[in-house]
Amino acid sequence: MDLSRGEKTFLAFTGLKGCRAGSPRQLPRESGVGYADRLYDVVFVVVVFSVVVQGSLVPTVARWCRVPMRSVELEPWALGVRLRDRPEGVARHLVEEGSPAESSTVDGLAIGEDAWVSMVVREGRIVPVSGATRLRAGDEVLLIAGEDENAIADLFTARGT
Repeated sequence: MDLSRGEKTFLAFTGLKGCRAGSPRQLPRESGVGYADRLYDVVFVVVVFSVVVQGSLVPTVARWCRVPMRSVELEPWALGVRLRDRPEGVARHLVEEGSPAESSTVDGLAIGEDAWVSMVVREGRIVPVSGATRLRAGDEVLLIAGEDENAIADLFTARGT
């Protein structure tokens, strides 16, 4: 993976700081070095300074380096499956306003006998799917498609687009 100059600079600035300093700072004490306590204190201050100062500058450095940062509100639930390859026949569609799927029931979709709607997500919530489930614009539909995925995709696209 190629990184831009800004990304490399950002990583150099924000890389791990102080996480391994705890072990080496004990060495002077264990080795009987003079001023061991003083060295221990200096390393401690440097680590705290590094974490606090550099940590507080991360958003500023990201802007300077043109590395996008955004705050994302965490969702309390995640439902997902990670697969090495895209599974054949699985499709995810957004019901567009004015599409044939809008206001249709799941049974009313012309998706064929070898395809079925597996999940509907509406406004961030899973909708229980049955034949009578009526689709709305903005719904995200996960389905297992049969032979003709393109014809099924057309059902979710507004006419004239």
